Amino acid sequence: MTLYEHLPDDIREVVDAYVVDLRPHPWRIRFLLLIDLLQEKLETGSAAEQWLLLQQWSGIVTAILEHLPPDSSVVECLGLMSISFNSQWRAQALGQIERDPTVLDRLVAICPDWGDIVETIAETNQKWPIKAGQVRGR
Repeated sequence: MTLYEHLPDDIREVVDAYVVDLRPHPWRIRFLLLIDLLQEKLETGSAAEQWLLLQQWSGIVTAILEHLPPDSSVVECLGLMSISFNSQWRAQALGQIERDPTVLDRLVAICPDWGDIVETIAETNQKWPIKAGQVRGR
C-alpha cells in the first residue's frame, strides 16, 4: 500500500493538484517548485512546528513521486528520492549520491540550502518519527 493511499482525502486532493501542475514539467522544475512549497510552509508556520512541516513536506513529496515515477538518472529527482518516506527510493538515491559526489554539488548549486534541508529532515525524522495521521496538508 502506498503512502498516498494512507493519506486523508483532503491531503490526497492537495497531492492530486500538485501532480496535475507538475506533470508537464521536467524534474528540475518539479524540484524547484517543491522547494518553493517547503519554503512557503516554513515561512507560514511557527518555528515550533518546523519538524511537523518538514514531515508533511516529505510526505507530500513521497506521494507525488508515487504518481510521477522517479527517474534516478536526474539529479533533482535523486534529491527528492533521498528525502522521501519510501525506504527503497531513499536507499537508491543515497547510494548514487554516495558513489558520485558531484550529485550533491549539483543539488547545492541548484538549491544552496539543500544540505541544510536534508540534515534538518534527517534530524527531524530521528527525533519525531512519522506516525499515522501526522502527515497533513498545507
